[in-house]
Amino acid sequence: MIGFVTGANRGLGYELVKEGLQRGHKMLASCRKTDPVSAADLYLLQEQYGERIRIMPLDVVNETQAAQAAEEVKRQYDSLDFLFNNAGVLFEKMVMPGDAIADLDVDRFRETLDVNITGTAIVLKYFIRLLYASTDPCIMNITSEAGHLSPEGYNYLAYSVSKHGANMYTQKIRNYLAAEKADKNIRIYMVHPGRLDTIMGKENAQIHPQKSAEGLFDILERKTYIPPMDVPFINYRGEPMPY
Repeated sequence: MIGFVTGANRGLGYELVKEGLQRGHKMLASCRKTDPVSAADLYLLQEQYGERIRIMPLDVVNETQAAQAAEEVKRQYDSLDFLFNNAGVLFEKMVMPGDAIADLDVDRFRETLDVNITGTAIVLKYFIRLLYASTDPCIMNITSEAGHLSPEGYNYLAYSVSKHGANMYTQKIRNYLAAEKADKNIRIYMVHPGRLDTIMGKENAQIHPQKSAEGLFDILERKTYIPPMDVPFINYRGEPMPY
């Protein structure tokens, strides 16, 4: 199968690319910076796997880049079997100084929502027709447990709002696909990948991103059974998440 990963130069994105290659898939690895320093680990994978990996520039909030990337994939492959919408940002710490309301950094708040929600929508906008052309398409939007509603906790305000928005976006797309594109048989999930030991998730780390990547590919390859779900919010083990 042919898969596309955003935010692929580090963390979970990199592990998804590596896991896909190890399982025999062709992997299209996209990230904002594709220079030999920023994407060094991807170039090492390219040395090992050759033409089975392509490294592509993509800032997910840049529509022009997204359109160009999708057109490039269309020219070479005609279709896409799976998409991991993985790119995201987290600018906050668990404990932020000052008042959570009065001292809100509005610019960072906007940027968080732009990348984590709008970026997901932009990528899917330009890649959906490639997924329509697959015989077994799957979309996994990487969100977070932080996106569910709870009467407790106020940490990671912007990030949590963005992930709730990403979940809602995924749900609306799921509803559209079920109502209008049922013949395409597209699986779509919003996925909590676990509390990952990455640059972004270091404060709450519980698992290595490789373990999450393995679980996500088991779901993709149907080694982990996921029953039909009206609200497809799951974790990396395929277990339902509260929403």
